[in-house]
Amino acid sequence: MPDTLRLAPIFSDHMVLCRKQPIRVFGEAVSGRTISISIHHHTATVVAVKGHFEALLPPMEHGGPYTLHVTDGELTITFSDVMIGDVYFAGGQSNMEMRLKDTKDGIQYANDADMPLIRYCTYPVQAVLDASTLAWERKTKWHVVQPNACGTMSAVAFHFARKLQNQFNIPIGIIGCYLGGTSITAWLDEETLTATTVGKAYFDAYMKRIQGQTDEEYQKAYSAQQKAFARWNRSANALKRETPSICFAELESALGPCPYPPPEGRKSLFRPCGLAETMVKRIAPYTLTGILYYQGESDYRHPHLYGMFFTALIALWRDLFRSPALPFLFVQLPMYNQRDAEGSWPVLRLAQDAVHKSVRNTGMAVMIDGGEQEDIHPQDKVTVADRLFSQALQLIYHTPAPSHPYAIHARADGNTMLVTVSSPLRDSKTPRLFELAGEDCIFVSADAEINGTEICISSPQVTHPRFVRYAFVNYGEINVYGENKLPLAPFWLRA
Repeated sequence: MPDTLRLAPIFSDHMVLCRKQPIRVFGEAVSGRTISISIHHHTATVVAVKGHFEALLPPMEHGGPYTLHVTDGELTITFSDVMIGDVYFAGGQSNMEMRLKDTKDGIQYANDADMPLIRYCTYPVQAVLDASTLAWERKTKWHVVQPNACGTMSAVAFHFARKLQNQFNIPIGIIGCYLGGTSITAWLDEETLTATTVGKAYFDAYMKRIQGQTDEEYQKAYSAQQKAFARWNRSANALKRETPSICFAELESALGPCPYPPPEGRKSLFRPCGLAETMVKRIAPYTLTGILYYQGESDYRHPHLYGMFFTALIALWRDLFRSPALPFLFVQLPMYNQRDAEGSWPVLRLAQDAVHKSVRNTGMAVMIDGGEQEDIHPQDKVTVADRLFSQALQLIYHTPAPSHPYAIHARADGNTMLVTVSSPLRDSKTPRLFELAGEDCIFVSADAEINGTEICISSPQVTHPRFVRYAFVNYGEINVYGENKLPLAPFWLRA
């Protein structure tokens, strides 16, 4: 039990608290003590129970800077330079984690960034919760976006916040909670993952693989992998300096397979259900405006499970943050040449699209034209942020914004399939990546002709078309866009 007053680590100087919603302030305190919280003429009191407290301040309009005071009568904790604005939780894996300074023009953006109304907190990555990691967690801080001081911020989140702040001139807070290489299952808790038969089978299979492994054995294997990975990266970086255009497959051909990911184990950062406990639940239930999410690349080996897991994740996170309709904005996977699993990425993209269509208050940024053939980490994060921003404008701010064209329905007309789309497309002489199939569901490449909001698709090999799909490849060149310059979303339809 706690012997003193402590706020959750997510609270610090320079933070942004969420406007127009009850503001949750929570932490640890001696049971039975009355905790008083005050900020800008607003107060709240609550009694600590079982070592914890959670208070609700009334909704406030954007503004600041303010000072937040929290006291239990014996100790007073004060946070300064606190802003009230919009707060977004930025989650996922490496493409959300990718630092501003490591992206296209990122160093220049970081050098020029002078936006004191944008604040960010990158939550510490923790494999387990022990005395060491808890002490490290206590050092969590919010930072102000200022010149030469934000290069480590998520590039996607930086550009998203920049667009929002420019549009509405209000404080924007970003909570970064991500780790490269993670499966979606790392961000689900055990109760949620095992609630379905396939989820339980997934979890049980993992537990069986590590059965009998000691912590010492895991640490030994992990240390060996980390050393091998460091050696491989040093050699790869040397080859990149010699040949900047070298691709990942060529690196592996020269150096051998990349020794990644780390080994499985009870204390692995990548284990199922780990980061939900050691990161997400440590931040919740901080009051949020919305969630930004960019993840899925690591789940290409089981793309048919992704839709189920993704739906469960949205429900879980909304529950953790006490907001049943919390806006959830995510990035649909772009193109990438995944050599060891052809056809896995389009299945996963369609799963993401199905979740978007079936789960309310979600927005999907279509990035089918934003991938790189041999690099799973596209350098352009401005376009990603722009498309998330458009989704936010529509879903959260109820402001008109460009929408990607998408297929509405398909019907067969003799040997031709006619697909109706949501908005006019640009005429293209040779539209690519369209395929047709008959009842046998064997797809072949097809010709397409665009006429405004209708696409006529045919192939001499399919005389009675029943199925049509578009962009169903891991990687391919996109040339079908709406008149608003946004790409047509991938689809698979039956007439």
